[in-house]
Amino acid sequence: MDTQTVIEDYVNKVAAKLPRKLRNDVGLELRTLLTEQVASAGRDAARVPDSEMAMDVLRRFGPPGEVAARYSPRGFQLIEPEYSTLVVALAVFCVAVQWAITLPAVFSSRMTFGDWWLRWGLSAFAWAGVLVLWFGLASWIQRRSPADPGNGARPWTHWIFWVPFPREWRPGEPEATERRAAMGAAPLGAVLTIFFIAPAWILGRLLPAGTDISWAVYDDHFRGWLLPPLIALMAMRLVLLAAAALNKRRRARTETLRAGLWVCFVTVLYWAVFGGRIFAYPATDALFKAWLLVFLLVNTLQIFVWIRRAATRVRVPESFARPRHNGGH
Repeated sequence: MDTQTVIEDYVNKVAAKLPRKLRNDVGLELRTLLTEQVASAGRDAARVPDSEMAMDVLRRFGPPGEVAARYSPRGFQLIEPEYSTLVVALAVFCVAVQWAITLPAVFSSRMTFGDWWLRWGLSAFAWAGVLVLWFGLASWIQRRSPADPGNGARPWTHWIFWVPFPREWRPGEPEATERRAAMGAAPLGAVLTIFFIAPAWILGRLLPAGTDISWAVYDDHFRGWLLPPLIALMAMRLVLLAAAALNKRRRARTETLRAGLWVCFVTVLYWAVFGGRIFAYPATDALFKAWLLVFLLVNTLQIFVWIRRAATRVRVPESFARPRHNGGH
């Protein structure tokens, strides 16, 4: 990882904690300041700055949350910003689990959707309130008696309410992570796409002759109306995913298009879940929809995280992005 990548990751984490109106101006100012400080550290050490030197400079500069507070002092915080993503993830997980356990009763006609919503669907959101209360109390405890990660001292209240230690900043590697994810997902996506086209036909070729595969047959309405656009979206996403895995430039250029196809794919799947049967066999349809709903909730959370990351990313003009050359190095 080069020094500029380390600095950009740090600046984006600071910017994510700033108000929208300050985000880009402060991000560009901070980027310039930190680049100069890293270059100065390299001159003092009489060597070309590397990622370790950049990380040392940034650690001395301060954690991203503290740096953001210098530019925009925090007001009342019910939950510390560093906990917010975890709270949302846990809330979505709890809602998904409750829905996945109780929704099969609707799909198997043992309960109407209205009865399910009033009894189980709406009450699942109470988990969000419980988590907000829990982490709000944990944040209040940490502000009153902060833990010291240096010597391991931790008040007893931290153990009761599970107040995490303040985490030391470490640079992320979004490019490398995305590339590894794309390389791993492309082959799996190809297999799932092929199987999704006609599961009953494929199972008929793989299983012994005479095996009953009627449970894997699609509903006629789903096969005629929703399956073709789903297959088209899966195929387009697969092509772009493979391109992103093989070429960094294509990965950056197709990011928005891949996200748009992702949103369309998830939207069509939501339509399939609530718009009628997917499989003709009721038990298969209920089990598949329960799994699919969890899959969709996870993807919805991932889309939300992507949108937030994209919205908080500092937009660097081309003049800033060009590498500077000087006589020193």
